[in-house]
Amino acid sequence: MVSTANLVILGITGTYLLAVLGVGQYASRTTTASREDFLMADRSFNTVVLLAALFATNMTAVVMIGAPGLAYRTGAGAYGFFVSLFAFLFPVFVMTIGYRIWLVGKRFGHITPGQIVNHRWNADYLGLLLMVLFTVWTVPYVLVGVQGAGITLEAITEGLVPYWLGALVTLAVVGFYVYQGGMRGTGWTNTFQGAVFIVFLLAVFLWVPLELGGFDEATAAVAQINDGVFLDRAGIPPYAPRTWFSQALIVAFGAFVYPHLFIRYMTANSVKTLKNTSVLYPVAVILTWVPAVLLGFWGLAQFPDIANPDFILPTVVAELLPVWAIGFALAGILAALMSSLDGQVLTLSTMFSEDVVHEFFEADEATEIWYSRVFLVAIFAAAYAGALLTKDSIVDTATFAFSGYALMFFPIVAAFYWKRSTKTTAYAGLVWGFVLIWAFDLGLLPEGLTFGFLPFVPILVSQLLVMIVATYATSVPDEAPVEEYEALFEDVW
Repeated sequence: MVSTANLVILGITGTYLLAVLGVGQYASRTTTASREDFLMADRSFNTVVLLAALFATNMTAVVMIGAPGLAYRTGAGAYGFFVSLFAFLFPVFVMTIGYRIWLVGKRFGHITPGQIVNHRWNADYLGLLLMVLFTVWTVPYVLVGVQGAGITLEAITEGLVPYWLGALVTLAVVGFYVYQGGMRGTGWTNTFQGAVFIVFLLAVFLWVPLELGGFDEATAAVAQINDGVFLDRAGIPPYAPRTWFSQALIVAFGAFVYPHLFIRYMTANSVKTLKNTSVLYPVAVILTWVPAVLLGFWGLAQFPDIANPDFILPTVVAELLPVWAIGFALAGILAALMSSLDGQVLTLSTMFSEDVVHEFFEADEATEIWYSRVFLVAIFAAAYAGALLTKDSIVDTATFAFSGYALMFFPIVAAFYWKRSTKTTAYAGLVWGFVLIWAFDLGLLPEGLTFGFLPFVPILVSQLLVMIVATYATSVPDEAPVEEYEALFEDVW
């Protein structure tokens, strides 16, 4: 029998999902059938929409489910494990590399990373390789969002909405407004959803300690566990110095080159918008990561026997909030998950449309958009199937995907900063990084070769050496637009 509490929770959540659909539907009415408008919103995002688009797309299940889960297992050091370098380097990257990406997109009309690297190095298939690699790493990342939705709905409704159904409903809602509204649909819904989950996190962050007797009492309760081991990260495996350093680099490099963020750098309506976004972004990071980590951390003392740490935030919400607040909290968590899913899947479908259909087949704009939508549905289906089959935690899945993205950082950035680089530079770096990260993951390379770091660090060092050798073993083709790019970047960091 369905309880009154569950009816209230589902009623509030259902209302929220309808509101999201309404925003997406409204956006779709102003989206035309042109390729530039559907895929790039006519490069018209202002500061509010661009900040929301970048930030909300980046606030995935890793923040709402994974980070609290890691804090539950290992303590408050989970904050620095993810954000130590990222919060500081991301704004710098936006105003340096991101600025150059924006200039190139505006000047040459590029939409995807693949189009930029093909043009910069006069390559035919480099963009296709980039699209394939981005897809390989983004599907697990999409899977993380689907996992988070299923976990949250199952936990908060006490099993009334099972994992498989929660994940399916969330995908259906996201799929509807992305399919209809394209980039504008994701941008506008991200603005709405970003506001919802920030308000939710801050409200719960204030509410939960009050239920536990105050901030001091909530923290003191954790301090009593195992002589305060969770207050000191020393000796806890994830926080060994070399592991910590590895993770910091992975997140800082990987998060910047997410394809769903890369494309959105080019949607800004001006460089002033990019500047404003880079200043506000660290503030938004602090407003979300601090509450998310501390809520999982405080949950250590209150719910010590949770089998799956990924369930800690939904458990805290379900056990410590009144029924009406649980409904709003569920909406807030779903807001974070959905606002990342939409950007990721739209980006993959955009790259398929541009780097495969547009590049290798003769098709009009309407046909390109149709293929983009078909690919979108296929990615949703693959992510849903993967979410039903995977047994990895959200943090484990995300960290592996982050490593793959991070190993694409220097091969891509070379296009904007290394005049002597060639397409061979990029090919060598991309293939080397991809092969070695899988070799370590599959056990084909011994763990001893990591020297105590995560595999990413030795792979990165060797990747840079391989790129240098590949560069000076080849020559820059005369027809490559090197000077045109250099002129565009004059007086730009």
